[in-house]
Amino acid sequence: MTRYNRICSCGCIPCGCGKFCTEVKICSDDASSSRPQTVQYLTVYSTPAAPGTSGTALEFDLNGSSLGTAITHTAGSSDVTLNASGTYVVAFHGNLAPASGVNFPLNVILNLQQDGTNVSGAVVQHTFHTSSDTATIAFSSPVTVTNAPSTLRVVGTGGNFIYSAITMTVYKIA
Repeated sequence: MTRYNRICSCGCIPCGCGKFCTEVKICSDDASSSRPQTVQYLTVYSTPAAPGTSGTALEFDLNGSSLGTAITHTAGSSDVTLNASGTYVVAFHGNLAPASGVNFPLNVILNLQQDGTNVSGAVVQHTFHTSSDTATIAFSSPVTVTNAPSTLRVVGTGGNFIYSAITMTVYKIA
């Protein structure tokens, strides 16, 4: 069983060894585990508004904070690569609006895909009724990688839309 200890003043989560660290750590209650496990993460985001079309992946133009090498992304790409087997948590949020010239109502769905397959439960949906409608959307979901590398992307369906201020953070937790 994993427990999260208090965060010390240096920003680390102490493992109980009495030393200070410079990385985020998780400590295990398992007596056979004497070494803390390093949490790895990567944040990707897109700042300008961009057009989305049904069946295409959203592009993340910038990389944010990161720790480790288990999760990688090339700026300007839609793909986030999980380079190691294990369990990850994906958190996504952003804004949607209907594109110009669409027919209403417009139902837009965003799915997290892992290796081209929708991840169960990692989906958001919004129905737009007018051209001035906007929606703030979010999802989070665990994913498991048994055969690395594995590719994550967020794919929209339903029609033409505008996405903005999107961010996805992926954490390797085990």
